Amino acid sequence: MASASQDSPTRTDGPATNRRSRSSPGPPSQNEAVAPVPGIHSDPVEASPPSNPRLQALAAKKVDLEAKLLALQDQRAALVSQSKLPSGLAMPDSWAEDEKTKSALASANVTIKEHISLLHKYNEIKDIGQGLMGLIAESRGVRVATVMEDYGMGEKD
Repeated sequence: MASASQDSPTRTDGPATNRRSRSSPGPPSQNEAVAPVPGIHSDPVEASPPSNPRLQALAAKKVDLEAKLLALQDQRAALVSQSKLPSGLAMPDSWAEDEKTKSALASANVTIKEHISLLHKYNEIKDIGQGLMGLIAESRGVRVATVMEDYGMGEKD
């Protein structure tokens, strides 16, 4: 009778590792089968869908997320190709994609900072206006909503 290491094409030398037996070095022949390591797939495309419903849901979610990633990358590439330099000129064709992306992001960051600054100014002016309407309402002895109506403003203005 042969030893266990000769009968089995694989053996385990520790946790979650499969190695070929030392008696048969090299790649497995067509007659030999190597046991797969659980949780590790050497083939990027699985031959059959997982039987566990949770694994099926996760696999579907992974496929969905990969599709979204590709769509977002395409969208980003389209936006970078449409973007312009801060001066308003088109980006030179001689620039590498990384340079174009960095320039587009820098331009977007400048625009975002400008919008945030304008929003802060707007909020300060709005706060001052509401304070003044509060003073007018207090001096007249009416509600602020009444003063706003007197000046043609709605509650959402």
